[in-house]
Amino acid sequence: MVVWNLWVLLFAVSALASLLAAVVVRRRCGSSPAALALVVLVLGAAEWSGARALSMALADLDLQVAASALVLPGVGAVVLGLYCHARAMADRRWTWRWRRHRWLLVEPVLTVAAALSNPWHGLWRSGLRFEGDPALLASSPGPLFHLHTAYSYALLVVGFLVLLRGAARASRAHRARFLWPVVGGLFPTAGNVLGVLVAPDLNVTLTPVFFLVTVATCAWALRHSALPDVLPVALQQVVAAIGDAVAVVDRRQRLVEVNPAAEALLRRLVPDAPQRFVGASLRALGDPLGERPSTCAREERAVAVGRLGLHLDLRTAPLSDDRGACIGWVLVARDVTEALRQREELERQRAEAVAAGEALREQLDLVERLRAELADQAVRDPLTGLANRRRLTGHLADEVPAALAAGLPVSLVMVDVDRFKAVNDTHGHATGDAVLVAVAAVLAEGTGPGELAARFGGEEFVVVLPGVPVREALARAERWRRRCAEVAVEGAGGVLVRATASFGVSGLLGGAHGPNAAGLLLAAADGALYAAKAGGRDRVVSSGVQQAPPLPAPC
Repeated sequence: MVVWNLWVLLFAVSALASLLAAVVVRRRCGSSPAALALVVLVLGAAEWSGARALSMALADLDLQVAASALVLPGVGAVVLGLYCHARAMADRRWTWRWRRHRWLLVEPVLTVAAALSNPWHGLWRSGLRFEGDPALLASSPGPLFHLHTAYSYALLVVGFLVLLRGAARASRAHRARFLWPVVGGLFPTAGNVLGVLVAPDLNVTLTPVFFLVTVATCAWALRHSALPDVLPVALQQVVAAIGDAVAVVDRRQRLVEVNPAAEALLRRLVPDAPQRFVGASLRALGDPLGERPSTCAREERAVAVGRLGLHLDLRTAPLSDDRGACIGWVLVARDVTEALRQREELERQRAEAVAAGEALREQLDLVERLRAELADQAVRDPLTGLANRRRLTGHLADEVPAALAAGLPVSLVMVDVDRFKAVNDTHGHATGDAVLVAVAAVLAEGTGPGELAARFGGEEFVVVLPGVPVREALARAERWRRRCAEVAVEGAGGVLVRATASFGVSGLLGGAHGPNAAGLLLAAADGALYAAKAGGRDRVVSSGVQQAPPLPAPC
């Protein structure tokens, strides 16, 4: 009796341990299909162990038979959980879909129904009775029991094989994720097989006890991070998921493997291609990807498909066997048509932007030139091209005081064309203008940097000479006078018209002359010019040199 109670206790402990494992796995592994299937498996083990402990603790025959039927949902959950866990581990895209996988629930539901309806047909178990001391429930397995057992073992074997195949294909880092469910599930399976073979008539099995091994294996997996919280992804799944077209070609230029992107591309390039590309020859397909690979070196080239207007970036990598011999190639094609179009569009837009920038720059240059011309025209006499009176006034106000303050002398020459009114009256205003232009040209030629020749008004001109003493100004005025006397302008009827000019020169020495220094120069030069006119014209007269007034004596 003590041994019997110990078995009941072990079954109860197994149920509690399995339930706790289900909670921990659910919290640690999230809701991935593989993790949820594992939770279903462990919950099935908890229900199986709990129902077995309950049936063994009951003394009434009918109650023990009913409790034995409660084991079957746990059995179905364990078998179904292991199978779904194996499928989800082997293929990360796999997930439970009711419409597709509901057939897996048919057998567990029919099994429970057969066990519950056994008193009416006896196809599940027959000859129910108590045997031995303590009394053990005994019966003879029926055909439905054997069918259920065979189905369950077959589904378990399929699950184990799927896990072992995944472990063989997985890297060493992921291999434990496939092996621990195999190890954890083998012990309960072995206990169940042992119970069925050794004592098929007795309602005794070691499976719930061995679920403790499953829980211990689960605890090991939790500690070593081997649970399916991070599932390995098969390389084939990665190749199938990428957007580039990937094809494998053997030495005979036959397609060995194509991913969905490659198949879609080949369908576009070869509309009349066969239903299956695998096994087809590139030559038979018309070499849709351009020149067939022939060397054992990596290549990268551009392929243009004129008929469709496609541009492909094709990369070729050789495949070698263990001895280094080339056995085929991997072709990776990327459709860069849209990228090239975008690049061409960007280049076109860039060229248009550059052209627009050049045009804008030319327009800005034109505007700047026009602005400069307008600014120059605003201070230049339109007839002679010399500075106008507005420019002369600003120059006198700025340059003359600055030169004097720096201790430099300043000279001013005033020029007047002799008998200009008679030229206009006799030969016309056009001839008079030509005379003014010729005199202005003489003055402009003799004016250096920092100096200014301006038309003062009518036939009068002014030349400002900062830094030039009166003596030098007189010499330059004399040269201008002689040059002006040589001017000959063709008038009406081909008559040569000559003109002379009178010059008045004034000067200031460097120093403080007060704010009206420019006015003093103009007044003195005008007086000298008047004297030159009165003295017979065509001559140079100087007003002399004016010094700066002395500083007031200190008080």
